[in-house]
Amino acid sequence: MKDNPEGQNRRKSERIDAAFILTYNLEKSHTLSVSLGLVDSVETVMINLSDLGMAIMTNYDIPSGAQLYIQFDLINMHLKGDQHHRSMKIIGEVVSNHILSGEDRRIGIRFDKISEEDKEAIRNFVKDNKLPADNKQ
Repeated sequence: MKDNPEGQNRRKSERIDAAFILTYNLEKSHTLSVSLGLVDSVETVMINLSDLGMAIMTNYDIPSGAQLYIQFDLINMHLKGDQHHRSMKIIGEVVSNHILSGEDRRIGIRFDKISEEDKEAIRNFVKDNKLPADNKQ
């Protein structure tokens, strides 16, 4: 087993904190939707975002492996015109589920179905909104 040097990011794609409102519902699982009480789309807040996935906060205990249909509007204040706003429709798989406090949960999602245009828009958003790294030595 290799040691990770301190501060090294093990993610394949850069991720930044983001706080967009999004809606999601379970894709293709009526039984799971009913057992969780998710008969309609749920509105929640995104915690972070990359072109490969995101984390959201929710009150629902969504199990790993569940497929979510996610919709949100990506707004990049660094762009103008049509590039400033993009409606995203993405399908992703739940890969982690952690209790935050009370009923709040942090759900990690890996994108399974995302257009190349949406990936590129997210990459640009991450690049444009990245804070300068701390210069620790």
